[in-house]
Amino acid sequence: MEKGYVKNINPGNQALEFIDGRLLDDNYRGSRSSQHNRYSMEKVVKILKLLDKFAPNKSLIPIRTTDISKRPENLPEEVVFARFCDAAKAAVGIGTQDAMRKNLFVDFHRMGLIVRYGLSKIPTDPLSRQRVKFISLSSQGLRLINAETIDEQFYIFSRGVDRLLGGFINILLKLLREPEFKLKHIEIHEFMFFASAVGTQTSFNIDSARCVELINSYRRLSRTQRRAALETLDDELKPEKFMGDKTSKRDLHNWRNKAEQIFNILDQTVYFEVRDKTLYLRRDKMRSFSQKIRCFKKHSVDRSPGYELHHVVPLSWSESEEQFKLFDNWQNMVYISAFEHAQITQNRNRNVVMTADDENIILSDYSENQIYLTNRDTILYDPDKQLVMLGYNQQLLEAVE
Repeated sequence: MEKGYVKNINPGNQALEFIDGRLLDDNYRGSRSSQHNRYSMEKVVKILKLLDKFAPNKSLIPIRTTDISKRPENLPEEVVFARFCDAAKAAVGIGTQDAMRKNLFVDFHRMGLIVRYGLSKIPTDPLSRQRVKFISLSSQGLRLINAETIDEQFYIFSRGVDRLLGGFINILLKLLREPEFKLKHIEIHEFMFFASAVGTQTSFNIDSARCVELINSYRRLSRTQRRAALETLDDELKPEKFMGDKTSKRDLHNWRNKAEQIFNILDQTVYFEVRDKTLYLRRDKMRSFSQKIRCFKKHSVDRSPGYELHHVVPLSWSESEEQFKLFDNWQNMVYISAFEHAQITQNRNRNVVMTADDENIILSDYSENQIYLTNRDTILYDPDKQLVMLGYNQQLLEAVE
């Protein structure tokens, strides 16, 4: 597809050029996430409490593997699952057997709130398509339904949302909290076109700074030009106008529906609120600027082009206001090159384990994925603070286990 859709509305505008370039990629909609479900934290908690009632102590229950339309009857082994779904539908208005196993359970698994198993009762990968026969509540799901306060519930749920969205809460926190970015809000189309491109494994991947540049370029368009761009995309990006399979088609309605669902679920977190299809940071989640300044002073480092400040244990992993403050501490911050930072973002911010090799720092994710940070090259810091940072990292990891 060589066609340009909107760049001629204002030739030379970087935002419009980026949109056209993004649409060349078959993965133009960005990373996978929830798209079809509409739910609140309250409904999720009620569903999980019912699951705990029908399958207590994280016990496994078999679920149906065939659509109701293809096999209306439940097998004897599926009766408990059917009763659970009926109870959920009565309690919260969602959760038919098909919707539960094909949509809701997929999200809940990616959020870390349940575990899905194959025929051999081995846990499946939450991000891959595998045949699922059993499900159970997870330890994190139990923590959510047994939380002592509503604030604790919101933090635990928010951490699940971050997992579901592939670490996007941290990206959005950075965009809206960094004083030099000067972003007070992100409108839904700005999220669709630009913010959702940050840290993606696509041809249109960008970092936070570039995202802000593009948003500002988009905002410099007149209202008439922005309206013309959206109307053009609405008219041109219709599946019936494209040849080939689903991958080669473009669908603005589907793309916008995905963004609206993401905004809907972000509005359920402790970090953001959505008003008039615009995302705002909740007022009590502004950055502790003193900690950021302290980080630079502790390491005797000045701001340098090509480097970004990174929270090793993500802020979105916090499960209380107290943990949030612990994570937003200079000892949990590293000043690293933008390239390595992008790699961590693409790994969904899972490189949380800090170790050392002489004066160099290694960030790993409990597996083989490691980011090696060479002192005075890909990380700027004072090696004399290394033991303090390593000790603090261990304390934080023990707190979130």
